[in-house]
This record gives sequence, C-alpha cells and structure tokens, in this order.
Amino acid sequence: MRSWTFLLASSLLQVAWVYALRETRGFTRIVPIAVYALVGLGSTACLAKALEGIPMSTAYAVWTGISVAGSVLVDTFLLRQPGAPRMLCILLILAGTTGLKLVESPPPAERPEAERVVR
Repeated sequence: MRSWTFLLASSLLQVAWVYALRETRGFTRIVPIAVYALVGLGSTACLAKALEGIPMSTAYAVWTGISVAGSVLVDTFLLRQPGAPRMLCILLILAGTTGLKLVESPPPAERPEAERVVR
C-alpha cells in the first residue's frame, strides 16, 4: 500500500510540475521556475520509491494515467477549458489503471539457490 501512496503522490506532483511549467511562461518567471524544480524532483523521488514495490510497467501506466487525468482536470476546472468529452476519457483511463491494479500479480517468492548436481 505504501508504494501505491508514493505512486499517487508522484502522479499528483507531476500534474503540479506541468502546471508550473506552463506558468513559467518560457522560463521568464522565477517563482514558477522554483516550483517547477521542486515538484519535479519530488515527483521523481516518489516515483522511485513507488518502483520499489510496484512492477515498472504497471507503475508507469498508472502514473501516466493519473497524470494525464489530473492535467485534464486542471485544464477543465482551473483553466476553464471545455472538458465534457475529456471527462469520459478520464473515466476510461481510471478504469484501465484500476484494472492494472486488480490483475497485478504478487512479487515472486524468494527461490532457494538450485542444488548443485555433482557428477
């Protein structure tokens, strides 16, 4: 569960990272540049921690899905972009990422070293 919490945090920080990038206006505004750097590092650190307990392919798919969905929500509600068709797409993304979580297999058990065959 801890890995999934880090993955969610990383995804949300990624949304903040993209928004901060937009607000830098071509890297001409210092405060958004600082926010951009901080949340970018935070997102990367959280993703690295999440990868300790979640398979890379699953983590990347979920991370991307949540990041895209979050970006669309920011566009729709904060930046007032049209969003009705986008909401359906978000639901499809969330359904897919939930499906990945449901079908995730547990990590392989520790295997004892193979016994040596002596001839």
